[in-house]
Order: sequence, then structure tokens, then C-alpha cells
Amino acid sequence: MKKSVVLFRHLSLVFFVCLSLFAAGQVPEPNTILFGRGTYPGDDSSYAMIRSSGFTTMMLSSFYIKANGDVYSGDDGSRPVIHAGHYSGDEGWLKRVASLRKDGSIRRIEILLEGRWYGQPPNTYDFIRDWIDSSKGAPGTVAGTGRGSTLYGILKVMKETIGVDAICIDDESVYDSASIIRLGELARKTGLHMTLCPFTKIPYWKSILDNSRAGVVDAIYLQCYDGGKNAVPGDWVRGLASAVPVYPIFLCRGAFSTCGVSHNSKSPEEIRAQLREFKTGDPDLSGAGVWQMADIKDYIRQRCSVSDPSSGSATTVPQYLEQLRESLH
Repeated sequence: MKKSVVLFRHLSLVFFVCLSLFAAGQVPEPNTILFGRGTYPGDDSSYAMIRSSGFTTMMLSSFYIKANGDVYSGDDGSRPVIHAGHYSGDEGWLKRVASLRKDGSIRRIEILLEGRWYGQPPNTYDFIRDWIDSSKGAPGTVAGTGRGSTLYGILKVMKETIGVDAICIDDESVYDSASIIRLGELARKTGLHMTLCPFTKIPYWKSILDNSRAGVVDAIYLQCYDGGKNAVPGDWVRGLASAVPVYPIFLCRGAFSTCGVSHNSKSPEEIRAQLREFKTGDPDLSGAGVWQMADIKDYIRQRCSVSDPSSGSATTVPQYLEQLRESLH
């Protein structure tokens, strides 16, 4: 009888501790990622909506490196964001990015480096590949990975001035793993992590993971739309054979200026159903994301809930953000 009482008290204590942890919010919440194309330089109201959206990771996107070492936003090609190792972009944007960490849900901020598609002029990853080699400098740039190099200067500005936690690699054409591995090591030296944003070529991305210092790459964002429409997180988890988490990224309705399905875009309900299916093949899946803020705004601008009710029911940007975020759980 005494043993039964002791056992009961022990189980009660365990239950109480677990309940206390849950009540204290110590049960890990899913990582929900919002890609932010259409937010440079942005406006205060958009950033306020993002802060209160419930998303936990904000991906500033998309940014391109040019032949002279300048970095441009895909939202504004009129002047560089980074020039000659210094911030040269919109000052209001810096304040908006900093505001994401204040009184909101965003816990992590990344910046996406986008490359070219096949057949497009060289940019970003062509130049990273060349400049990593100290013998291949170009006019206006300093090759190599030293503190005076162009690449070091770019990463330093991203970390210290823009204030991001990681750079995200969206390479869709060059696929030179050696240069990305060295870029990751350079990022580590500036205090940044590196994340990967693939949709195909598992062996390429696995090479980066296998040959990077532990902890440098700490997230993988799998494109599950367009060219990656058949991508399945469980397949990538097994193929990469890594402990780094894989998060599926969905394209929302409103993308490509249509309320209907385009490039495998999905409504919140369709995302929820797809994520449920993904979890059967990857029970440890702990989050997901949406591409992108500009499409979310387009969905509302086009009044998609009225013209195509199958796309969803949101009539405001905050409402659509909430519905999308909830679909990622």
C-alpha cells in the first residue's frame, strides 16, 4: 500500500511538472516562416502586420549580388542596398527590420540570396563562385575571404547593420558546392548561420551539409511548389541524412497574379491537408513556411475570396496571414 502511494505521488509530480512546462510556454512551437518579397523598403503598416502575424521567422527576400560587388533588392533596382562594403539602402527599411524583434512573434530574421535561373545573365552565385577564389577578382571587387574581401564586407553589413541571423542560399543554376561551403564558413566568422532553400538535386545540398562545420547550416527550407511541386520533406530528410530540420515552403493563392492554382499554389486548407500528409512521412516535421508577402497582398487586392471562394475566405491581409500561419501547424 505504501509503495502504491509513493508511486501515485511520483506520477502526480511528473504530471504537475509537465503541465507547468506547458503552461509556461516551454513546449516548442512550430517554426513558421514568412518569405517577405515586397517588403523593401516596405511601409510601417506592413511591418506591423508581420509583427503581429504569429509567424516566427521572417525571410527578407530576395537580394542579388551584381558583378561590381553591389547588392540589390529584387523589389527596387534603382540603387544598391550594399555598396563597397557599406550599407547604402533605405534608412527607413533598417528601422522597420529592427522593429520586427519588438513586441511581436518574430524570433529570427534571415536574408535570402537569390540566384539566376537557367539562361539568365550571371549574378549572385556565379560571382560567389568566382570571388571565393582569391585570383579571380573583378573591377570594383576584392576576391578571397579575408576581412577586406567583398564577400566578407557584404556579410558583415548583413549581420551588423541590417541585423539578420542567417543568410539563405537559393541557388538554382550554378550548383558549386565548394564555394557555398566556404561562404558558410565566412558567414560563421561574421556571426551568421546559413540556411538552404532547395527544390531539387539532393546530392548537391547533401555535399554542402556533409562538408560544413557542425552548426553552420541550421535549417533547410524545401520549395514545395513550381519546380519543387513533387518535393516531399520525408524524402529529403532521408536523402540528406542530416539532423538539420527540413521545413516545407508553400506557395499561397494570389501568386502569379491569380486567385486560382498557379505553379502549385495552395489555399490555407490545401496547405493544411498537404502538411498533414507530409507529417505521415516525417513525424518529426516541426514547422513550415509561405512564399511570399507580396502574393498575400495580391490575394486581397484581387478580392480572391469573392472571385474564387475555393481559394479561401480572407478579406484582409492580417486575416490571410493568420489563416496561412494556422495552416502551417
